[in-house]
Amino acid sequence: MEILETKTLNFMKAILFILTLFASVALQAAEHPNVIVILADDFGYGSAGCYGADPALVRTPSIDRLAKEGRRFTDANTTSSVCSPTRYSVLTGRYCWRTTEKSGVLGVFSPLHIEPTRLNLASLLKGEGYHTAAIGKWHLGYGNSDGNPNWRVDYSGELSPGPLDIGFDYHFSVPANHGDVTGVFVENRFVYGLRSGKIPEGVKIPEVAMTSDFQPTYRPEDLENARKGVVILDLDAPRRVNDRVMPVLTGKAVDWIEQQKADEPFFLYFTPVAAHNPITPSTETAGSSGAGPYGDWIHELDRSVGQLLDVLDRKGFAENTLVIFTADNGGVTGEKVGSAQEIAQKAGLKVNGDLRGRKHTIWEGGFKVPFLVRWPGHVSAGSVSHEMVSLVDLLATASAIVGKPLPPAAEAAEDSYNILPAILGEPKEPIRNEVIVHSSDGVYAIRKGQWKWIEGVPATDVNAASAKKHSDEFHAQLYHTFEDPAETRDVATDYPDVVEEMKALLVRYRDGGYSREMPPVVEKKSVTPIPLSPLQGTVTLDESLEQNPPAPWSAVKGEWTPGDDGLFGKQTSQKDNGATLRVPVSLKDGAVQYEISFRGADRHSLRIETEGREHSFRIEVSTTKFGISKNPSKGEPKEAVEHLAGKVLDLQPELWYPIRISFKGDEVFAEINGESIRATHPVFDHPKAALNFLVFGDSIGFRQVKVAKP
Repeated sequence: MEILETKTLNFMKAILFILTLFASVALQAAEHPNVIVILADDFGYGSAGCYGADPALVRTPSIDRLAKEGRRFTDANTTSSVCSPTRYSVLTGRYCWRTTEKSGVLGVFSPLHIEPTRLNLASLLKGEGYHTAAIGKWHLGYGNSDGNPNWRVDYSGELSPGPLDIGFDYHFSVPANHGDVTGVFVENRFVYGLRSGKIPEGVKIPEVAMTSDFQPTYRPEDLENARKGVVILDLDAPRRVNDRVMPVLTGKAVDWIEQQKADEPFFLYFTPVAAHNPITPSTETAGSSGAGPYGDWIHELDRSVGQLLDVLDRKGFAENTLVIFTADNGGVTGEKVGSAQEIAQKAGLKVNGDLRGRKHTIWEGGFKVPFLVRWPGHVSAGSVSHEMVSLVDLLATASAIVGKPLPPAAEAAEDSYNILPAILGEPKEPIRNEVIVHSSDGVYAIRKGQWKWIEGVPATDVNAASAKKHSDEFHAQLYHTFEDPAETRDVATDYPDVVEEMKALLVRYRDGGYSREMPPVVEKKSVTPIPLSPLQGTVTLDESLEQNPPAPWSAVKGEWTPGDDGLFGKQTSQKDNGATLRVPVSLKDGAVQYEISFRGADRHSLRIETEGREHSFRIEVSTTKFGISKNPSKGEPKEAVEHLAGKVLDLQPELWYPIRISFKGDEVFAEINGESIRATHPVFDHPKAALNFLVFGDSIGFRQVKVAKP
């Protein structure tokens, strides 16, 4: 009897424990707030009323409402001064320069840049019971590349992997940029309303009514950058109407929120296309500002924010919803004559406030953005925080909110700090001591307290035009951002110890693989180019290039100067298609071999001509890429380039790398530093009559040129 009573008591205790556990889990789920991240596009620090915009020029009552009812941050930083890298960081908690994207942005046809296995905001929150959606500009790619240089996203088929494969339940987007060549929306895994194409059997894509939100074709004037050679995709689907894009995206976001339930948390990643070019305010906002079309475009963004806040009120969600409003990078200023930004600037609008620079640059105007947080009952209304935060911190912060510990820093959320203490109050100590920012040209800078040190070294593949335009960013410099927020005085020579400290920190965080903890010091090994096997065959050309070579060599374009046992070419005019050094040859099968050293130029192309110059092809080499392409033959349009092979490289400037191109019949085999590529084409079987060494940009050296026949 006693045993039975004991068993019954233990059973009841077990039941009570299970019920308590379930109640605890249910309570925890109920306490999870809804989360909305609004990531505006190219929206500068001074573009909202709560950040000092002149109300006579622009009025942002909805954005200002977030400041009034929540907390305004004065020192929030993007990770990049362009969009794709920042968007990657927002979702993954990792600096994008740790990936293959070292400069610029992803293309319209780039593969998905976030690995499906990588922890991110969507997968974290979905794992905690959240319904998740990504609505707005995506610009993080779709699909998996097979390594072929001709691979690109096929918008006529299934766009997978994509957002639904990294944790989002619903996706509706502008694929890349407002005004991109797709001219379509994407819903979940397919182009929105796709009527025909590579649609798998059994998949039915809902029909889309052709309302005023859509048009049958996308036109050159709809593009962000309409230029010769740009081809709009041929897709059988409804096309975007530019001045209806914001209303459509906002409507989709509002509809999705309307479908949510009060007892089930949701996460919305909403990414409006405003205030990115092209500037296309809707009829509801056109002419409403004192700053011209650009001011109207800001009003369009504010109207969108207001509609999201309204639906939260209408559904009774506002009290349990954390809303974050920010931007992917600083705004575009009015350097371009006649642009909407120039009109706004002349009217007196300070898009980026008093900060130096703009989108693309390494200056504060490229990174410092509005950052507003509203969470009723948790965040003090009308409060201000001067805490230095980064958009990369959102993943660690979400992790803290839902009580889900992050994996080790070396595995995920490598650069993300929990800024919840700064959202809820005033931390006694700074949450993060440093933050790293990165420009479109690949220049790194590191902030620590009042100091900002700019390394000043661009990515090796930066083109000559950008190098010239941003030359003031391409040298090391130090600024005291508290005393000199406009970065007007370089104080590097006054504080050499600070420079050394900042330089060491940047290197340690960059090489260490993560920064939310101090990584171990990585001892860099010296880099030695991988040699080639001995050249086989009879050498018919052997030129060291220690001096300017005699005829039949000829410097066709650019400036060619001997040095470092080689000959260095420099492009002297943007009008020229590269500096060119030419030499006639007579070769069918065999090999061309030489050494190459990058000293500032972004790429080299060895253009090989066939007899009679009927055909040509090229071997393309940069510090990051290696490729084989067939050029247009006589009578073919300039766009008729065939990219036949490609591979990623990691070459270091200043070093001499041997490269060899071998020919046999219709096959070409090229190799450099242990990497090789191969391609076949009938043109390769033609007799080769000339080699053209082309240099694009500042300087590339060549030496020890040899041609051998079997």
